[in-house]
Amino acid sequence: MLKIAICDDNGDIIKELTDFINEYGRNNNLDFEIYAFNDGEELLISEQKFDLIFLDIEMKRINGFEAAEHIRENDMNVPIVYITSHNGYFERAFKVHAFEYITKPLKQERLLRVMNDFFAAKRDTNEAVIQVLTNDGFISIKLNDIYSFNYEDKRKVYMYLEKERLLLRENMQDIYDKLDKTQFYMTRRDCIINLRYVHTLRNDYVIVMKNEMLMPLAQKKKDEFMKKISSVFIEKLKGQKI
Repeated sequence: MLKIAICDDNGDIIKELTDFINEYGRNNNLDFEIYAFNDGEELLISEQKFDLIFLDIEMKRINGFEAAEHIRENDMNVPIVYITSHNGYFERAFKVHAFEYITKPLKQERLLRVMNDFFAAKRDTNEAVIQVLTNDGFISIKLNDIYSFNYEDKRKVYMYLEKERLLLRENMQDIYDKLDKTQFYMTRRDCIINLRYVHTLRNDYVIVMKNEMLMPLAQKKKDEFMKKISSVFIEKLKGQKI
């Protein structure tokens, strides 16, 4: 069962979203567990991990952007849909890794698109592969199985899968040239990561991956990296599956 949070200081908006999500579930044979919060502080003190968050921007005590910044300290990937009465927050919303941005009054067709895009993004339908050269010759690896490429042991390139490490006979730049730049990012000359497996950013320049490996981030690349994390979701909305 998917867990969805709705955080808004307007009770009517919470009810409207709850009714829509429940109807969407009935129409698509899906079960949702919906959690309602009246402000950002209530959301942050919740110990529940959510699959999707609808987050109002303008709230008292802790607003949507402040709440999102705290959420992103522990979870870089949960989709956040910002809700607002104004269009002027669009750019800032995507700096805090928005999945979507919708304005009030809520429109059924807009909400339907958000839910459809969310489930499209969850489907792991990409079977794209890359060929890499190892000591045993060329092998094909699914892009979605790769966590990172790293220079180690006197400039040897290793490819990390979830539970395996392979030594490659290629240089880092040649590998990067073959990769999908919407899914992979060179955080430094000695490291390439799969953006879909980023867990969080620690101390501004240490990337924690979902396999608990720590990856370096060049200081000059921090802003670009943050945009890349957002673009993972933006590209999905354009129909590009990663």
